[in-house]
Amino acid sequence: MNTTFTEKDRICREFQMEKFDVKKIVPVVTMQIEMNVDRLLLERQKINATSDVHVTVYSFLLKEIASVLVKYPLLYSLYYKKKIITSERLILNIPVSIDNHVEYVFIQNPESKSVKEITSELQKGILLIKQGKNTLMNALMEMDKLNGLQTLLYKMRRFKNPCYFIEHFYGNFPVTNFGTFNVMQGTMVLSEPMVAGLVIGRIRPNATQGNSQDKEPRCITLSLAFDHRVMDGAYAGSFLYELKKEVEQL
Repeated sequence: MNTTFTEKDRICREFQMEKFDVKKIVPVVTMQIEMNVDRLLLERQKINATSDVHVTVYSFLLKEIASVLVKYPLLYSLYYKKKIITSERLILNIPVSIDNHVEYVFIQNPESKSVKEITSELQKGILLIKQGKNTLMNALMEMDKLNGLQTLLYKMRRFKNPCYFIEHFYGNFPVTNFGTFNVMQGTMVLSEPMVAGLVIGRIRPNATQGNSQDKEPRCITLSLAFDHRVMDGAYAGSFLYELKKEVEQL
């Protein structure tokens, strides 16, 4: 990691401070579920054996998450001015670590795309970030050059309201991969108008399901954070359980 604190790092930190202002933090409940990923890893291996696109475990999980998520629209709805606003489409928000800050790739309608298409879109988004062509970061840098009334007018023109911002610059369901840093599990902080998000932990052996005749099964932990004002635990838990079944029955 580059230890030099850049202008983009500063702008990103200011954006995060604004995003996670204490007045915007929502009452979050976190649920976790452990799932076996042996079948997923096998399917990924089969695809990569004949594909010119290298499919990652993350991309495979994004596809499975999206396929189940569209059955639970409250999870990617928005909460704004004490109202639940349903979203017309699913837009995954994918955090990407760059130097000392995070930028975002967002994937629209991932449920209708193949694993290879999701992989290609994710790779393209990361490349654009590295080339300095990220839509959100460029908008924040442009706004950083302004002050006072200019900034206010810019916000009104480009961001309008949080829901417009989510739709055009951010995405309505964040999925972050802590496994990249070898972290087993974690939770997510949410701020309005976001209502839910998912953390993916690292792949690890599942000693509790070991079989002396087979390889030790591999598993991951998924952690779902959700706004309890928007949905109950039964709704969120049903999503996690259905996702677990889909992944384990590939």
